[in-house]
Amino acid sequence: MAGNCSWEAHPTNRNKMCPGSEAPELYSRGFLTIEQIAMLPPPAVMNYTFLLLCLCGLVGNGLVLWFFGFSIKRSPFSIYFLHLASADVGYLFSKAVLSILNTGGFLGTFADYVRAVSRIVGLCTFVAGVSLLPAISSERCLSVVFSAWYWRRRPKRLSAVVCALLWTLSLLVTGIHNYFCVFLGRQASGPACRHMDIFLGILLFLVFCPLMVLPCLALIVHVECRARRRQRSAKLNHVILAMVSVFLVSSIYLGIDWFLFWVFQIPAPFPEYITDLCICINSSAKPVVYFLAGRDKSQRLWEPLRVVFQRALRDGAELGEAGGGTPNTVTMEMQCPSGNTS
Repeated sequence: MAGNCSWEAHPTNRNKMCPGSEAPELYSRGFLTIEQIAMLPPPAVMNYTFLLLCLCGLVGNGLVLWFFGFSIKRSPFSIYFLHLASADVGYLFSKAVLSILNTGGFLGTFADYVRAVSRIVGLCTFVAGVSLLPAISSERCLSVVFSAWYWRRRPKRLSAVVCALLWTLSLLVTGIHNYFCVFLGRQASGPACRHMDIFLGILLFLVFCPLMVLPCLALIVHVECRARRRQRSAKLNHVILAMVSVFLVSSIYLGIDWFLFWVFQIPAPFPEYITDLCICINSSAKPVVYFLAGRDKSQRLWEPLRVVFQRALRDGAELGEAGGGTPNTVTMEMQCPSGNTS
């Protein structure tokens, strides 16, 4: 941020005019405004950091896609994790493309078109990834707290249907946001674009975040009560709690930027690349969470990744309390052929 830049007087104007610069620096950053990223590219060292982090994340999420999609038998939660890895791959790939274009200094119509498409893909996959976390935590909470009812009443295709609806929601929100804020342009759309920015922030921070946190709190309370009876908590609980925690920590900068701007009209205190870096870490950290949760310390140092990932989905502690033997994840994997449980 240049220290000699002055804010325009209009309270709803998002632009800041800098001396010696023909283009204004947009006020709101990150995913809440798609078009501004090309105006202030991050420092060169950050581009290389983004590129390295995205490549590592793409490799890790690619392994998750392979094992959860082709090697490990399907279960209700493995389908969620499969779609979550797909969303992370889409975001990391779009961010890697932007980093390559910024590092190489590519200009021209084609480069601008690639940048625009990458930002749209990044926004869509980011919204899809965030929306999947409440679905995962809510369904896990139901399967633990109301286990007998859940496993008897749950539709077979629930996971696939929920994922399809959430992807549709992400495409719809991204399409409308892109239409008003990019296709029509801010000058032409005016209030409609600002309303879309507000709606997107409310959806991410005031709807999805509580929907993923409250089931996790209920799950923690339930697991703590079971721990007092000396029953082990399932590894799947640890995976979900860790993923939600990583997201909340990594998205705090983006949330603060959005909150300060729309509530107090205060300039965002963090450079844009800090919020992008945190979101890249969030997308790249999930394979590490699966590995750490599924690793068995009593076994040898190196185990097949398929075994480690399959152990991360283990639900062996959550047996039915009422009516006996409620099926758990491992039991369902052994009884159902691949692809039948969704």
